[in-house]
Amino acid sequence: MKKDLNYVAAVEKAISEKYGKEAVQDFRSTWETEREESYLVQLKNRRTKLQTLKDRKKFFLVGDVEIKKKHNAEQPNRTCPVCKTYSFSSRDDLYMNRFECCEQCYVNYVEFREDRWNSGWRPQDGEYKPPLIKTILKTCKAYIYRIYRRVKKWLIFWT
Repeated sequence: MKKDLNYVAAVEKAISEKYGKEAVQDFRSTWETEREESYLVQLKNRRTKLQTLKDRKKFFLVGDVEIKKKHNAEQPNRTCPVCKTYSFSSRDDLYMNRFECCEQCYVNYVEFREDRWNSGWRPQDGEYKPPLIKTILKTCKAYIYRIYRRVKKWLIFWT
């Protein structure tokens, strides 16, 4: 395919009229040695940073196999210390970080009583009864959904 140089020149002229001469100017025409040196320094810094990240990943050899050692990153505790329920809700994260309880416990025990909560008060064993029915329903729902997905896959497979 042969380029039509007249068409290219017409497009460049239209672009320069609309956006200015800098839009069609070759970037190498303003490139200077100081900018080049600065760019090379940035590349070197980036390369060293990537190398330190690579070195941080620990590898060890078992025979001929190289195995990467996992980081022992601390997993966030998603269990409410008050009601002992596991939270899947992202809304609970705010309350867990600030008050060390889930949203429901915040509403029941902390809201409008933050001074008492911050002084160290927590509900006693006799005061709080975990929602047993709610826990059972969640478990049953998850189990039934799992069975439903398997049956659905099985039915699609046989059709």
